[in-house]
Amino acid sequence: MLYTIGHGATTVDDLLRRLESHGVRMVLDVRSQPYSRHPQFNKAELEAELAADGIGYRWLGVHLGGKPLRPGAAAPVDDPVLLEAGITEAAGLAAGATGALLCAELDPVHCHRATVLAPRFAAARFTVMHIYADGTAAPHQPSLDV
Repeated sequence: MLYTIGHGATTVDDLLRRLESHGVRMVLDVRSQPYSRHPQFNKAELEAELAADGIGYRWLGVHLGGKPLRPGAAAPVDDPVLLEAGITEAAGLAAGATGALLCAELDPVHCHRATVLAPRFAAARFTVMHIYADGTAAPHQPSLDV
């Protein structure tokens, strides 16, 4: 089982509540840059909050980020070698504990979590569920694939 979740402009407590309600024990951060205009979701702050709650954290944006890491470059998910390396690493981490792919966008329909990553993980035999802002989760629908 692999979940996806977006933090949006919510609170860390809200994010933790949604993660815990689905038994998530490992957050796999797929933001291209692990920073946010909402400082509670910057890498150091978020990692500390998750650790205090017994949830692991790994930033995988260098392999699974949906935006270019530098001007003029392709997004990591557009590079088959980076994408495959990221899928392999994330799959290994998620195999040891229920994982969730984290990005900034609350709605997975507008995020590479659903349009690019979920189909790849589904092909790797993961059941992919998207956690929504209200805390409910629904299975990935192939109609979201690009």
